Amino acid sequence: PEPESAALLAALAAIPAAFGHPHGHAGLGLRQLRPGLYEARAGLHWRMVFTRTDGVLVVHFAGTHDEVRRFLRSL
Repeated sequence: PEPESAALLAALAAIPAAFGHPHGHAGLGLRQLRPGLYEARAGLHWRMVFTRTDGVLVVHFAGTHDEVRRFLRSL
């Protein structure tokens, strides 16, 4: 849906500037899930899972909290 897509795109745009600045990412809920694997929130229901490789942030999955949990179990 359009509002959710807009929230995902806005969060994606905000992640690079907030990454590594703990006080700058409070709204994103940026956190490390495992070494080298991170999560960010996009609105109330959406999460994105990403890695950082050679200074590049790569989003691997976007979904609800439950979908992210299933994705993490599949790794």
